[in-house]
Order: sequence, then C-alpha cells, then structure tokens
Amino acid sequence: MSAINVGEVYYFLRKHHSEPLAESWRESSSSLPVTIEAPTVEDIWNAALLKGRFPIAYADAFAAALAQKYSCPLVTGDPEFRSVDQLGLDWIGGVNTPS
Repeated sequence: MSAINVGEVYYFLRKHHSEPLAESWRESSSSLPVTIEAPTVEDIWNAALLKGRFPIAYADAFAAALAQKYSCPLVTGDPEFRSVDQLGLDWIGGVNTPS
C-alpha cells in the first residue's frame, strides 16, 4: 500500500467520521498485513503519468502505479479505477463489479 494512500485513509476517516477513528487507523496501520511503501522518485513519475492519461485522483494514481509496479491486482471499490488500462482489479464494496 502506498504511504500516500495510508494518509488518504487517515484524512478521510478524520473528515467524514471522527478523530478517534482516524487515530485508531493511524495506530493500527503499522500492524496491517500489508507493506506500506513510501514512493520513490520513479513511483512519483509513474503516478504522474497515470494521472495525466486517465481521469483518476492523484492519490489514486499512486495506488495504481504501485499495483502495476508489482504486477498485482488493486483491491478497490472505487469506480475511477475502471478507466485505467492494464490494471487488474479485485473488486470490493458491493454488487457493482468492474465492466
């Protein structure tokens, strides 16, 4: 998981739910069964390239770039990712599946 997206989850929880929930996420994020990866300069360029080519948010471009870097599916429920070529998706969050 990109460190950019870890921060994105934190601010989303704080803004839309509560500070205690956001702080709980912050405290537990280091114990998740995922590797949190700070972006390299190459990762930043790759994310910028994806943002320039597809209608996705900049933070989402980091998630997509990381999935492409490791040739793994992106676990998401965000329909924005449907537009990104050569990106495998593991769809979560309901009945809407990628087309």
